[in-house]
Amino acid sequence: MPELLAHVVTRAVESRVTQVEHVLHQLIERGAVRADIDTRTIATMVFGAFFGAFLRGDAAAARASLPEQLTTTLWPALTTRP
Repeated sequence: MPELLAHVVTRAVESRVTQVEHVLHQLIERGAVRADIDTRTIATMVFGAFFGAFLRGDAAAARASLPEQLTTTLWPALTTRP
């Protein structure tokens, strides 16, 4: 079982967190997001929200609203604009 978990972390979790981190770095380069944010922590939080909803068994409709909910919640803390 530990090998399976390690495989999931490497192939599924880590790759998705890295994708979110990459998007955050692009937003920093464009000046849309503050340069002093911890991209790793934020990416982990975003991925964790989706993973948690899936594990809780949330309906597809509830999971579909997560991007908007996360943006509404996190964006004010990340943006360079008031």
